Amino acid sequence: MLLKKLLGKHILLMIGGVALLTAVWIVAYFCVGNDLLLPSFGETVKDFFLLWIDGAFWSALGVTLLRVLSAFVLSFALAVLTAVLSYLYPSFRAFFAPILAVLRSMPVLAVLLIILVWTNDGVAPVIVAFLSLYPILYTQTLTAICGVDNKLLQMSKAYRVPMSVQITKLYIPTVAPALIKACGLALGFGVKLTVSAEVLARSKHSLGVLMQDARGFDLPQLFALVIVACVLGFVIEYAFVCVAERMQRGKK
Repeated sequence: MLLKKLLGKHILLMIGGVALLTAVWIVAYFCVGNDLLLPSFGETVKDFFLLWIDGAFWSALGVTLLRVLSAFVLSFALAVLTAVLSYLYPSFRAFFAPILAVLRSMPVLAVLLIILVWTNDGVAPVIVAFLSLYPILYTQTLTAICGVDNKLLQMSKAYRVPMSVQITKLYIPTVAPALIKACGLALGFGVKLTVSAEVLARSKHSLGVLMQDARGFDLPQLFALVIVACVLGFVIEYAFVCVAERMQRGKK
């Protein structure tokens, strides 16, 4: 019952936030008074719903999501592998720290221009998303693994609990909620980053190139596409966060 009340309150707060943004948009539209600079809220909403019955939009959405998923899978697999190595071998963590610092400080969208020289407009957004998502997932994974209760680990060693049992009964239940939440944040960020890279690279058959095409002559559709990217990122992130929180409550 308490969970339903909290969830209902959270939804109401989100609706309130959306209503406030809508009100700001409408006021700004009347203040600007120029459809070439800011489209009306009504026209944008109409274009938003029309997108979902457009076959070209679904094709572009599928290609973009495939790029996001590819970058996420690659970054997640490498992040888990290197985080486990860093946890087991402090020398590896020290060796890897400068590499991670470079990846974190890298101006990724600027690097996109270099990547485009080496690859093509279809591959470049995947690499850009990978370079950004990997440090996030690595840090979150390593933090989650290091957060396993040391007393339980010592007890497991004292009673000679097999490593396979430690992994399935201790490490995974402890790490999973934080890791799932990190995956949601990474995927949500990955959607926005991939679309941005597609815009700059003019990747064919993508949400990014639809935005580029709409920029010159159809501002309501451009805003509608931006809303699609934002909503998509939010829904993915929120779904993963809800799953992680439910797992955490189940452990209590």
